[in-house]
Amino acid sequence: MRLMVLAVLATATLFLPSLISPATAVPNTPAGIRILFDFGDGTYRWANATVEDPAAVNATWYAVQAAAMSGGIWISWTWYSGSFGSGIFITDIGNRSPPTVGIFVWNSTATVWDPAPVGIRDLVVREGDVVALTDTAYDPITYRSYPPAPTPLSPFPVTQFRGDLMNSGTSASATPDNPGVRWDRDTGAREIASTPAVAYGKVFVETMHGSFALDVVTGGIVWTNAAAKGFSSPAVFDNSVILGTSNGTIVRLNASDGRVLWETRLLAQTLFSGITSSPKVAFDRVFIGTFNESGGAGEVVSLWARNGTVAWRHPTGSVHFSSPAVANDTVYVGVMGTYNTTSQVTFDPPFGVLALDAASGAERWFYPTAGSVAASPVIAGSRVIVPSKHGDVYAIDGASGMLDWKALVDSGISSPALSGSTVFVGGSSFGGSGRVWALDVATGSPKWSFAPNGPVQASITVAGGLLLFATNTANGTVYALNATTGRSVWRFEPSPPEYLLGSPVVADGMVFVPSDNGHMYALAELPSTGPPPSLQPSLLFYLVVFGGPLGIIAVVAIVIAVLVRRRSRRGP
Repeated sequence: MRLMVLAVLATATLFLPSLISPATAVPNTPAGIRILFDFGDGTYRWANATVEDPAAVNATWYAVQAAAMSGGIWISWTWYSGSFGSGIFITDIGNRSPPTVGIFVWNSTATVWDPAPVGIRDLVVREGDVVALTDTAYDPITYRSYPPAPTPLSPFPVTQFRGDLMNSGTSASATPDNPGVRWDRDTGAREIASTPAVAYGKVFVETMHGSFALDVVTGGIVWTNAAAKGFSSPAVFDNSVILGTSNGTIVRLNASDGRVLWETRLLAQTLFSGITSSPKVAFDRVFIGTFNESGGAGEVVSLWARNGTVAWRHPTGSVHFSSPAVANDTVYVGVMGTYNTTSQVTFDPPFGVLALDAASGAERWFYPTAGSVAASPVIAGSRVIVPSKHGDVYAIDGASGMLDWKALVDSGISSPALSGSTVFVGGSSFGGSGRVWALDVATGSPKWSFAPNGPVQASITVAGGLLLFATNTANGTVYALNATTGRSVWRFEPSPPEYLLGSPVVADGMVFVPSDNGHMYALAELPSTGPPPSLQPSLLFYLVVFGGPLGIIAVVAIVIAVLVRRRSRRGP
């Protein structure tokens, strides 16, 4: 049965154990735990909870419910009972309709997620434990549920191009306000056009010289795979990364050492680019588009993530750079058109936005646009919003395929980002002046615009109230703007200067930037100078804790003295 958490808690309070008075009994020690709610689509939430009596039946379940209700997280569950036992079976979190919900406990020794040894009803936790509930799929042979990508060591990863299945371009991570270069790694590979994924303590990036895994803290090269090369951006799945290649294959690599787990050929032959679309993983299915460089039809392809077996293929115009969005059992993708082998730079119709049934690949609708669509569509409620190379941004009803609104903002290949009621669009073609627009999701009306130092062809990221993007010009620059006002907050110019086509991403408090100069950069918050010596936390601690009332009076006196001193410096 499906119930709102609020209703569940209202019922559950009838079964809560009564409070034990400290005067009459000594209760079990409460345990503070962390809970990960992973929705299986690249979005997730962390919460803190207290389990009052960890040994009691349902104690962890009650803590999970309370944390979910506090965060507005919807949970569906059912009660089961039979000869094999009884308990609580969680069927969905966040209304994502997953194949299953996995329950995991963090193993801090092995630094991995272990499957919970018992159900949530009987799960006993200790102080400092971390529990994960994740919408996921399971291996059909071993019945092992696939674990979540976020971990206590890397709590805010970026698992795929555009961040999630809706292609929102948002990150749950904080963004540095005063960044400096944490590390600078020269990969030796020129023209990094892909966007990195960050997970498992590593930065994964594909280049035309192969794929790299870099240590997230030091930038050191963990492994390389020279054969897995191209323009596609990696997607994280079950301690592996999946990406398209210039050889016309889609490949799954072990995230720990770069070994090939499977490789499936989707294009019979390639000339240069191969597969430039980036894969999206929805539970146990992979969706990706193909680019036909010989001028024939392209395809949208679905594969099984476990072994790379093709589930279905749908012929269409070439899908060049655009990566699918997946929502409401539908796959949405931008269609570039038929490659013109005479001009070798243009595409002929059909181009537009294609919607397919996620399970079967059957076409639901196709909306023709005035120009090729290289950007990835973003899901904004009932709308599918996508820019075209013709300069228009289209908002299309996701169910019917009918146009809702259209805005002419000189858009191009940059994929938009969504935050609240605003969609952010980068614009201009190569060599153009460039601009970023903030548009109202409901109407397409502009809220503000910003002119950087060149065309915005990399895709946009929103994190921590900031809007990040890069310019594809000779001195390519990463900009961070206030997402509400469009005011410039900071900028970063990589050295040596070069074009920036790969998109910056934000993960675990850092910004990761690929450059055509072959370098990967990690930007992090510069160290602060700290509070004045007279107000160091250690001094406050000793005065208040050991000084009692007199200590508090002393603290107040110090604060007043500091304020008076500062006021006298400013003058009357």
